[in-house]
Amino acid sequence: MMMLYVLLGAMSVGSLMAMMTDPFSRLSIVRRPYVAEMRLNAIEAIDSNARLRVRTGLRYRVFGMAKNAFHILASRYSLRPRTGRGASVDRIIEEIYRLRFDPSKLLLISGDHFSSLSVRNLGVFYYPTLDTQLPATDDQWRDRQLVYLQTLAYALGVFDKTDDLATTIVPIGPWEATCVNFHSYPSDTLYGMLYALGALLGREPARAASYGEEQSVLGTREAAALLLDTYRGALIRHYLGYRRRVFDEDLGLIDPSVTMSGAKDIVKRESSFYDNVVFWKTTHLAMDLGLIPTDLNFLARLKSRILNTFWLDDDGHFLEDLSAEGTSRRLYSSDWLIVLATRFLDPESPDERHYFERSVDYIRAEGIAHPFAIKYQQERRSHRQFAVVRFAVPNYGGDSIWSFWGMEYIKTLLLLFRSTRLEGYLEEADRHIGHFEAAMRRDRGFPEVYDAQGDLLQTPLYRSVRMTGWVIGFDQVRAMRRALAGGSAQRTAA
Repeated sequence: MMMLYVLLGAMSVGSLMAMMTDPFSRLSIVRRPYVAEMRLNAIEAIDSNARLRVRTGLRYRVFGMAKNAFHILASRYSLRPRTGRGASVDRIIEEIYRLRFDPSKLLLISGDHFSSLSVRNLGVFYYPTLDTQLPATDDQWRDRQLVYLQTLAYALGVFDKTDDLATTIVPIGPWEATCVNFHSYPSDTLYGMLYALGALLGREPARAASYGEEQSVLGTREAAALLLDTYRGALIRHYLGYRRRVFDEDLGLIDPSVTMSGAKDIVKRESSFYDNVVFWKTTHLAMDLGLIPTDLNFLARLKSRILNTFWLDDDGHFLEDLSAEGTSRRLYSSDWLIVLATRFLDPESPDERHYFERSVDYIRAEGIAHPFAIKYQQERRSHRQFAVVRFAVPNYGGDSIWSFWGMEYIKTLLLLFRSTRLEGYLEEADRHIGHFEAAMRRDRGFPEVYDAQGDLLQTPLYRSVRMTGWVIGFDQVRAMRRALAGGSAQRTAA
């Protein structure tokens, strides 16, 4: 009986500590080390990153992982934010913006149980944040700039004090954090930080293609330039370490023997197409930001090698990875759509359009965008997932529908229509937009993931975020669609 009391006591203390170190909890003790405010369209910031302490001991990392597990389970069986019944799509978007893009909070996160910082968010799921062509109210635009800047500054402050990169930064005290990997060394953490710097400096457009007039003025350039100057040494160090660790200079691609964690971090892969494209873009950004010497020939050779290695012309899609199973079964994965955020490929380029046209044909033939866009693949492939994910959410990285990649697919369809004027692309895009709008009203939010039938994904151990800030990608899709129709791009508060 005494052991039971001890166990219950330990669990209670652990739960309380997890809540107190959750930056989004009312009980939180976590402080914001970098606080920015907008004054007359310019940023004023108080930078206390010097106070940050990164704890690397095993007990801290175990606590960081246990804390994430606690939040996932607690979120599954507790009430989470949702909009009121009967809310319009515009109202849902407005409410999610207020909830997720809140500069009074420490971080920009996907939502709910994701209370730690997955740094890739800055360059993947939240890459549209600083799109100056996306209509926004003054308050929305101010908040998006501030929360994106503060999140980047926090990540830079942490990794300035570490020897290596990690997928996730976990706050564990007022000024303390630890770094953990879910589930391998990250392919896209450095990319996320460099992309955010580029966007804040106005060097990255935060959109797949131009689609309208400028709606907002970027006010973050000076603050971002100061961050770049302050953390230049750490970024150079991390780029060189990242390249040494993952890139095979003889092969000219990501080393297949290095297991990496990207957006599809639940799956074990060997030199995936995604990881290679992200390495190309990370190197491109490092050159553009003056961290390493510019070598356009290297970038051109790398791009050509990636395309020659991964494009399956007989099948009409990109190969998922270079594993034995991947190559023998010629596996497909929808995270090839990272080519839009990175601008690795352009669907409106006559020389590159066929990659998109053939891929869309393959997706249609295999039903990968059914009932709406888009599943990672047409089958579950649970055996390729890490054990903990396979046990808790076996379809998470398989035949579930990911809203972010769905938005990238719809953007592809819209851009193909714009360049070819083939109505089939526009009709399919409109169908997916309609499905998402119906699902948003049904679910009273914008979920992160749906199951294969198009319902909110949930298992006994996991439930999808219902109101994720990824809705900004959907807002971008709607703005692109309005531009094609010649409609007004202006947004007003609901």
